[in-house]
Amino acid sequence: MDTTNTSSRYATLDGLRGIGALFVLVQHFSLMYHSPVFAHAYLAVDLFFAMSGFVIGSAYDKKIISGSLKFHQYLLLRVVRLYPLYLAGLALGVIAMMVRLPTSYWAEIASALPVSVLMLPSHVALPTFYPWLTTIDFSYPLDFPAWSLFFELMVSLGYGLFFRFLSTRTLFLIMCVSSVGLGIAAYTSTLNGGAFWSSFYLGFARVGYSFPAGLLLYRHRRPGQSHNHLATVAVLLTVIGLLCVSWPAAHQHASDLFLALVVPPALVWVTTRVEPPARLLRLCAFSGMVSYGIYAMHVPFEIIVQEIVYHIHGISHPSGVTALLLLPGVVLLAWATDRYYDTPLRRAVLARSRGRRAAGPVSSNARA
Repeated sequence: MDTTNTSSRYATLDGLRGIGALFVLVQHFSLMYHSPVFAHAYLAVDLFFAMSGFVIGSAYDKKIISGSLKFHQYLLLRVVRLYPLYLAGLALGVIAMMVRLPTSYWAEIASALPVSVLMLPSHVALPTFYPWLTTIDFSYPLDFPAWSLFFELMVSLGYGLFFRFLSTRTLFLIMCVSSVGLGIAAYTSTLNGGAFWSSFYLGFARVGYSFPAGLLLYRHRRPGQSHNHLATVAVLLTVIGLLCVSWPAAHQHASDLFLALVVPPALVWVTTRVEPPARLLRLCAFSGMVSYGIYAMHVPFEIIVQEIVYHIHGISHPSGVTALLLLPGVVLLAWATDRYYDTPLRRAVLARSRGRRAAGPVSSNARA
């Protein structure tokens, strides 16, 4: 879910990021929205990984090559970019679990917190969907979408540590190895893995394929972009179409693998080649700005809203009220969090640590 954008040249990418975050939200609560569960909705995460590769390359490749950005400076930028909103989602997750679960589970919530603060996975299993008592082996039990942020942090660390070894050949080799892992998963289980401990390993293959693909797309991009309203809309609608399409069961494994290998890099390539007209620039920028917050906070926010609504007497259709409040509520929350917490905090930390000039620009609509 990286959202670091160093310029306005990739506004369509910002628009795509926001659509992807909302798509993830709707799919996580498909029953509440009476929406079908699309077989390939999980590819939104692979798309985020590919976008991160492209945007991180755009933001840091030249600076690292020139020597103007040292590893410790780069690491500070990445940690400060990823952590504040992750911690906001974690704080909401703690509140959500305390609101939803009886006090008898609060010890488990507390035991999951120390490693979660460090952005590490936890083996604590909680009945997330209480009163359904079955515990779920989420690797991030307090805010389960955060599993992908762990892999983004890991790949960011790897990019900074091993940058000088990341030639085109090396990146392509990493993609090939990762694609083998994806192929094995496609034919033996599912490619929709990473959130649970039983499939946590698959996150390495997913980020190992999509992130280098995005990085290669940046390094081998061609100059020139088209500004076309219809093309921009068509690209964004294509995202929804490809994630929603159903394939015959007999070809399900092959189609899953094909889409995982082709769709994320293809969409990043297209969206970085097509720019919207001026009247859509602000909308796309806003979409990119709120995307990370939506992704990081939508699950605990929904739980809190749902618990509040369900405890208000006189509401005959609490699920409908929750569905009505969730989308505008989480967008407003993401905007407010970015404006009054995330961006000011990052600016303050970077200014205090190295000075504004050395820290580089802070973009509110970028997670790279």
